[in-house]
Amino acid sequence: MWWDKPGTPPRPELKPLPFMKIRWLGFVVTGLIFLVTTVSLATQGLNLGLDFTGGVQIEATREQAFDVGVVREEILKAGFEDSVITTSNAAKTVIIRLPLEAGAEEVPAIAQKVTQILGEGVSVQVPAVVGPKVSGELFMSGVLAAVLAVVGIGMYVWFRFEVKFGTGAFVTTFHDVYAVVGLFSITQMTFDLTIVAGVLTVAGYSINDTVVVYDRIREMLKKYKKLPITEVIDISITSTLSRTIMTSFSTMMAAGSMAFLGGPVLFGFAVSIMFGIIIGTYSSIFVAAPMLIHLPGRLPGAKYTGADTVAKATP
Repeated sequence: MWWDKPGTPPRPELKPLPFMKIRWLGFVVTGLIFLVTTVSLATQGLNLGLDFTGGVQIEATREQAFDVGVVREEILKAGFEDSVITTSNAAKTVIIRLPLEAGAEEVPAIAQKVTQILGEGVSVQVPAVVGPKVSGELFMSGVLAAVLAVVGIGMYVWFRFEVKFGTGAFVTTFHDVYAVVGLFSITQMTFDLTIVAGVLTVAGYSINDTVVVYDRIREMLKKYKKLPITEVIDISITSTLSRTIMTSFSTMMAAGSMAFLGGPVLFGFAVSIMFGIIIGTYSSIFVAAPMLIHLPGRLPGAKYTGADTVAKATP
């Protein structure tokens, strides 16, 4: 092995796992993720929730606290499948959002039906109608927030490290966000504002994992100057693997609790977090790290071999 040869640096504490030997498999998987997501978005799009499609909002108050589970069950029995139900004021106020299929003319009938479901002793306010124009603007605001987050993250890494690291971080973060959006397109789970929050959380998690790997690679490039960059990257990833696994596991436990105990409102958010953690862990190893080898340009102090011709092309 290389550490047994004269004149080589000291042997690392852990034997590096050969991640870079199978990096081409990672590129194939990444390509499939992009392909499947793009086809799904083009053919069936997203199942947008009431936050983005519009509807009617009914707010009701009573002296006793509402049982959200019971209210949701009764609303579902009445034929309102795509409802969003939240509470406030110590659960004494319930806010029910329902879709409008025929337009604003059906609002009085919906309000009357909801009042009957909630029973006596309930004060129902005048229903508020949210039109598709306002909902469309809200959807575009969510998209803009996600785009700005990804761009801002890339700019931070460009400033913190260098262009090559920044490019890798930008592509990796976009990859993770795009994969999460693709999951909701493929499964047709409801995509609403809570999912946008989940996507932004995934972007933050992704860049955190990527920066940890990049920082260790930069550190190891200074320590193992005589080793090929592929082996330096393997050493770096292996040395951060325990941290990555523990962080991912603890976050998955919290997100899993939300998925199983948080009810329908938090289920989609929790799913986006859990899937984002899996994709983020994968991408930090098989997307972010290999890009340092194959992007044009050299990393300072890195040693390239004949197999790394793309990176060597630009001095």
